Amino acid sequence: MIMTEKAIDLAKFRGNQSTIFTGRPQGRSARVDLKLDELDKDGDIEIHFKVPKGTTSFNPSFYLGLLYTSYKNLGIEGFANKYKFQIVDDDPSIRKVLEQNLEDGVRNAINELNKKTGLWPFINK
Repeated sequence: MIMTEKAIDLAKFRGNQSTIFTGRPQGRSARVDLKLDELDKDGDIEIHFKVPKGTTSFNPSFYLGLLYTSYKNLGIEGFANKYKFQIVDDDPSIRKVLEQNLEDGVRNAINELNKKTGLWPFINK
């Protein structure tokens, strides 16, 4: 099946004059704004998030607010097939940091799905 690709620029969710994506509430707000619950249900679309130039950090808190529900909706493999990230910055050191940040987000999401975090009782309310 050929999927339609949709690019989403995350720049507007970074905050004024900020270089970081942070905060689970901010990630949840972005999730609502982007209608990700609806996109999760659309099996014909692949989402490419663009991490804008000038970003210095993509914290797991924002990642989880934005995407944890998609992990629950789609499962780990379904999520990996649907959601992709593109780091726009060309600086190799920045790219490496952001790649590590995104890997941390993935690891945290999987740990929460598998209930391997001490925060599970508080998060799943």
